[in-house]
Amino acid sequence: MEGTMKKTKTKLLCLLLAALMLLSLTACGKNKESTDKALADSNLLKLGDYELLYKGACIMEDSDGNDAVVLTLDFTNNGEDSHSYLWSISETAMQNGVELAVAIVYSNPDSYDATVIEDQFTDVAPGVTLEIRTAFVLANTTSKVEVTFEEAFGDKNGKITIDPSTLSRESAGSGTAQSAGTGDALLDWWNGDWYGWWIMTGCSGYYEDKGMEGAWWDICGAVDIGADGMGTVILWDGDYTKSEPMVSASVSLSGNGTSIYGTMMSEGGSFTDIALEHADWIVDPGLADYGDMIHIDGDYENSGDEFHYDIYLRPWGTYWVDVDEEDLPDLYDTWYLPLIEAGKPMPDSLDSDAPESNLGGNTAGGDGIVTEEQVQKGYVWMNDVNKNIFDTTYEEVVAYFGVEGEFVKEEYSDHMKANYRYYKWISADNDSHFIYVNFKEEETGVYEVSGFNTSGFSGKEAIAKYLDIVKAEAAEENKAASANAAMKDFSAKVAMFAHDEINITIKTTVPDSGWSYDEGKCCLVENDDPTAFGAGSIRFEVRKKLEDFDFYKEKFENYQDIEDRVIGGITFHGRTYKYIGYEWIEYIAQIDDTRALSIGLRNMDCVQGTMPDIILTNMKFQ
Repeated sequence: MEGTMKKTKTKLLCLLLAALMLLSLTACGKNKESTDKALADSNLLKLGDYELLYKGACIMEDSDGNDAVVLTLDFTNNGEDSHSYLWSISETAMQNGVELAVAIVYSNPDSYDATVIEDQFTDVAPGVTLEIRTAFVLANTTSKVEVTFEEAFGDKNGKITIDPSTLSRESAGSGTAQSAGTGDALLDWWNGDWYGWWIMTGCSGYYEDKGMEGAWWDICGAVDIGADGMGTVILWDGDYTKSEPMVSASVSLSGNGTSIYGTMMSEGGSFTDIALEHADWIVDPGLADYGDMIHIDGDYENSGDEFHYDIYLRPWGTYWVDVDEEDLPDLYDTWYLPLIEAGKPMPDSLDSDAPESNLGGNTAGGDGIVTEEQVQKGYVWMNDVNKNIFDTTYEEVVAYFGVEGEFVKEEYSDHMKANYRYYKWISADNDSHFIYVNFKEEETGVYEVSGFNTSGFSGKEAIAKYLDIVKAEAAEENKAASANAAMKDFSAKVAMFAHDEINITIKTTVPDSGWSYDEGKCCLVENDDPTAFGAGSIRFEVRKKLEDFDFYKEKFENYQDIEDRVIGGITFHGRTYKYIGYEWIEYIAQIDDTRALSIGLRNMDCVQGTMPDIILTNMKFQ
């Protein structure tokens, strides 16, 4: 098993780091003052002129009823001018290798006037600290979330890792999020169950005679470190168990290292039948080949029998979708995945059986080979253009790419009580470039997209290169479909919040299928399900005066005035902007002396001849 992780050793760097740590800590793990300070600073990210102190997180429900993780942070402006968090910090949240969308979580469940992230827009004076919150839509509540914070106009960055399974749930308006676990992000990242594999190299004596060079095995482990920075690590492979482990080590943890996760060092214990001593292990996650990974390496020597060992571990429950196939543990597909898909905890031995599958019948599949351009444009289509991607069937994805996907596997999730199928669409130019798509059986024989991610190429670069092209292609398809669509009459009365007497009746035509109306949010939704996650929508809002729609104007990003539009015989002013994570096209007009109307297209283009354009063209008001 000769993968990337085996070929990129950093022995010299580790030795230099060890020397630096010995000089700075005197005796690692025994300088309590240094250890306590490192732990106290582990939640603090210094990003140029700004500091972020992570204070905790919770799970709340977003505006579409999805689970969202809400982080609470202190934002400190150490610059010379006033700046808001929104314009100073760029943030990205990843879960199982997929970027999470920004969540809309209202501060008050009875009002849509404010969200939990409102303070991100507030200007903070130099030297002042402001508590802010940020929120992301979770793919699930079991896999860890890694949030990266970067200077908006610099190169400093830092990361926080959160385990949603340890977080409490809170309702809107319940106050500041509370931290879970130990309350210390550094300890919460290290402590818990780990899974991976280990390998022998450089064998001599008995191990060379037995042909053990390059032999490798799956391995499980548990890390338990206390607030004083001292703790234990136990590891076991298939020949051992948790109660009788292969490795039992005492360790110390320092906040010093090449990443915010610090560095763990051995202080004593044993590796099989030899003793572990101070600094035999120097484990810095910042040096690992992949995120959320620790790499332990060391040397075994006993009476001429020798080998070097490398151990690669990731938190139990992590999907290794970003890892090259040759770097996956041997039992990853057959043992590990069925267990985590079933929501099972890590067993005490690798002999434990995985849940039996209950699969859903014959599987389709082809070679999945498309061009490099199709792979990258396909990702853009799934990520940014198809607003109903999680209602898109396997057959519809096949129709988009023009070929059947390469079938990877099928399995039954006892936890989700559903069948899953996994496919790849692969670049003919470079087979390491592909899109990996998960499909969930929503009804018998109908598989819809439940997740997707890239491998081998940059999603951000693909978006920068192809977004406008893919949008234009989608618009042409929409025009063709809209021209022949069967239509029906639509009517809805929209009232001003808390003023039912101020209302407007909106009439138009909509397709017989594929659109629905969310009465509670006054939205026409481009989906048969009005609660569909991520679907584009047309939202109606009534106020007394036109200027009432400018209440949050100073918080709109990328604001631009666009060409006015006549709708229902009334001239509406047009504008575009980004607000609370969504791209908006908004038309506003004073209908009469007491009523003003906003028509907002959220995450939806309005190209002439497409269905949104047809709906607006046919609109009338009473």
